[in-house]
Amino acid sequence: MVRRKAPSITPVSTSAGCLVPLDIDVSPLDNSTTHQQGVSRTYKGCDGYAAIFAYLGQEGYLVNLELREGSQHCQKGTPEFIRQTLRSVRSITNERILMRLDSGNDSRDNFPDDEFNNVEFIIKRNLRKEKPWA
Repeated sequence: MVRRKAPSITPVSTSAGCLVPLDIDVSPLDNSTTHQQGVSRTYKGCDGYAAIFAYLGQEGYLVNLELREGSQHCQKGTPEFIRQTLRSVRSITNERILMRLDSGNDSRDNFPDDEFNNVEFIIKRNLRKEKPWA
């Protein structure tokens, strides 16, 4: 759908050349006043879901979404979500991809060598877990 409807997918310019950003992150959804299945305490302290989103390009086209239980850790199920997302992205563009992830997804499980041709990564560091003198 994105490929047919999007007039263009704008890359970002980096010292490594132009890359199409692919942002993947978990976002808590507040459902405190509901009694829906899967609603549980999120890392933000509210009752809700912990949905994971994948957005492509500077325009932020939604290319994948998974509704998860609120108490689920952000890494659970993420390797498969990334593989599904990259398959969708490759049906849209063959340009170089810059995948940007939060520190909760800094796991080798997310990056099997054989599946990530033409994909670069930026993963946020969790400075709270590092020694200041290191």
